[in-house]
Amino acid sequence: MNARIPATAPPQSKSASKVTPAPADANAQPLLSIDSAIFRDIKVTLRVKLGEVTLPVDELLALKSGSTLKLDRLMSELVELHLNDALVARGEIVAVDDNFGVRIIEIAPAA
Repeated sequence: MNARIPATAPPQSKSASKVTPAPADANAQPLLSIDSAIFRDIKVTLRVKLGEVTLPVDELLALKSGSTLKLDRLMSELVELHLNDALVARGEIVAVDDNFGVRIIEIAPAA
């Protein structure tokens, strides 16, 4: 699956309702939008996929300190950001002080 994710999400109106329209059953409560303020403080984990390699177990067992594995990605390719195994963004590896970081290049639009 090589679908491109748009680089920017369309602007959202500040007057846009955060609650879905009333359901057909007048007694049912409307659904709360996932981008509602109630969800804003929930922590999630994003995983950055740099690449992967497939190798036989004997080669895996032969690895030692200083061994190098060639991944399936070129250095010029974007890394993938996954939320619960779903691809949500792409970016490039950068240095942030003494840490790795990711500069977002493409991100999925809000629903």
